[in-house]
Amino acid sequence: MTPTLVAFDLDDTIYKERDFVISGYRAVAREIASIDSAFNYDEMVHVMANAPLNPFDSLEEYLLNRSIQQSITVDYDIPHMVATYRNHYPDIKADDALDVIQNLKDEGYRIGLITDGRAITQTNKLKTLGLDRVITPDNISISELVGGEKYTPVAFEHMMKQNADISRFVYVGDNPMKDFLWPNRLGWVTIQLIDDGRNVHSQQVSLPSDDYRPQYRIKSLDQLSALLHSL
Repeated sequence: MTPTLVAFDLDDTIYKERDFVISGYRAVAREIASIDSAFNYDEMVHVMANAPLNPFDSLEEYLLNRSIQQSITVDYDIPHMVATYRNHYPDIKADDALDVIQNLKDEGYRIGLITDGRAITQTNKLKTLGLDRVITPDNISISELVGGEKYTPVAFEHMMKQNADISRFVYVGDNPMKDFLWPNRLGWVTIQLIDDGRNVHSQQVSLPSDDYRPQYRIKSLDQLSALLHSL
């Protein structure tokens, strides 16, 4: 087998990003409710989940109105909400992704991960999902740490440099606006996991050029091994 590294995107590829969003809302609501039970946990989650624009603006308005109604005060501003959201350990699941990754490792593939986001947020996701136990730290690339998001070649070039003995690189992602442009240009194999209707970012978008398109598409990660063997 050609020495191959298979790198995965994280959000909406390994797990569903909407689950992280709701988990974050729950973490914020839980913390505020623990300060004063007059602020109803379920109501706060509902307010954020159904906010027309910024969920924390809507929650701040809810807190202000409830404070006036109940003649109470709460010292919990938007920066505090955002910090709680970003830094919490999320309630998310990888479904079958861990089994797929372990099977690929057993077949002789090297595994990597390239994700955009803040170091603390993405690291907490990795730990919660158990990915830190199946992917070596050197092959985990988080944009804040490597100094470039996937709109740039930085993370992909970094992965290639870290694995100079590998002759074929594969990237599995979901978002055509940023996941496939640079790996395509760098000679990687690119594979898109098709949206099952629950993704945060739509895949039905107008792309600037064909460089943004994945070379292959799969409906589930279970199909990945067979596709790799066919290449």
